[in-house]
Amino acid sequence: MTVSYLEKAIVDEEIRPNQPGRVSFQNSWWPAKCDDLQITLKPGAVVRVLRLENITLIVEA
Repeated sequence: MTVSYLEKAIVDEEIRPNQPGRVSFQNSWWPAKCDDLQITLKPGAVVRVLRLENITLIVEA
């Protein structure tokens, strides 16, 4: 699967530093984590998809 930097996802389950959460992306649920260790992404937040690592999306605020 190819992921475009411009694609957006919506946080469904909180993503905390060093802890994955879940996002809605392309009409399905994906495990997701954020490389920024300073923020927590709350449910409902719109995030940008950076890349796919195995089956986990790496996102940013």
